[in-house]
Amino acid sequence: MATWHSVVRWSEVDAAGIIYHARVFDWFSETRIAWLRQHQLDYYTVLRSVNLELLVKKAEAEFTYALQLGDDIRVIAHVTDISATRCTFRYQIASPQDPDKYAIVGSTAHAFVVDGRAKRLDRYAPEILQRFREASEEDTG
Repeated sequence: MATWHSVVRWSEVDAAGIIYHARVFDWFSETRIAWLRQHQLDYYTVLRSVNLELLVKKAEAEFTYALQLGDDIRVIAHVTDISATRCTFRYQIASPQDPDKYAIVGSTAHAFVVDGRAKRLDRYAPEILQRFREASEEDTG
């Protein structure tokens, strides 16, 4: 599990001062990068060094509370599914009014891609797949 913190900024809200929905996926990306770094899978130094990309295949978010300008953001990410060809991250954004509830929950599903083609990590980079699996077990354990 990894956590990323920020504050809702002016550039992230609409004219009414409420979070613009597409910005949530930027927050998911920031948190996913933090997760990778925390689990010794840094996107820029480990994955890219072997030309490995995490191609987004699907992204979704469910909004239960409208975040507003100046609200504190705490995004939590963990891996919920891992295979030789893909992985899925789940995200939870705590409500500033009630930290025991979530303002937004979502997920992103990714394919492992090298040079624009899907790759099986068990054949291409088994040590990286093993790190993903171990980190995923830590998230659920």
